[in-house]
Amino acid sequence: MKEIRSFVKSASLSELEKAKQLIDTAIEKYTQQQEAKKEVLDLLKEKGLTLEDLQDVATTDKRTKVKPKYRIEFNGEIVEWTGRGKRPKAFQGVDLTKHLA
Repeated sequence: MKEIRSFVKSASLSELEKAKQLIDTAIEKYTQQQEAKKEVLDLLKEKGLTLEDLQDVATTDKRTKVKPKYRIEFNGEIVEWTGRGKRPKAFQGVDLTKHLA
């Protein structure tokens, strides 16, 4: 807000008019977005859905979960690794055949 006050004090008339135009455009866009949100929420209520219903569809992960292939105890914790990606520190310099899960 300080920046805006400072700008208003030092700006020329043409700069102020341009800033007003930008602010008016931003307000109009914000208003349109709020109206669109209300329309969508009303439609959801009409159809008997909630926002959570939509999120479940969007967040479903189609990748399959890979079971751990290796298991080792490291610093008092059980560390599991699928064998994919970078080898964890717990498995550095270890014979993997001895730690099959």
